[in-house]
Amino acid sequence: MAVGQERRKRKRIALHWPVRLFRPSGTALVESTTENITSNGFYCFSKEPFEPGEQLECVISIPAGSFGYSDAPIRLKCRVRVMRVENQQDSFGLGCFIEDYDLLLNSKEAHRTAGGSDPLT
Repeated sequence: MAVGQERRKRKRIALHWPVRLFRPSGTALVESTTENITSNGFYCFSKEPFEPGEQLECVISIPAGSFGYSDAPIRLKCRVRVMRVENQQDSFGLGCFIEDYDLLLNSKEAHRTAGGSDPLT
């Protein structure tokens, strides 16, 4: 393989969208911003360490107006698997694979993801 050749099958897009990461055990959430997104995953930075292979829940907030028809953010509730962890100077880079997702359309449900005590229900 040539040096610098892209190994990924999916094109990455540099989108900086808010993402909240949660361990299924119910520990505190980790807030981040995506660095880039593909059709099946994303990369972000975290102050908290995670392990490769760890399963997380997350909510990705797609900013209002991104698709030209919404006045409110669109939220995706995802089940992800941490595929890669890169130790940075003051954080950890996380490569996450999206295993499953649901589009949150209900305004009550979307409001809970924005800051309620149970962000995934």
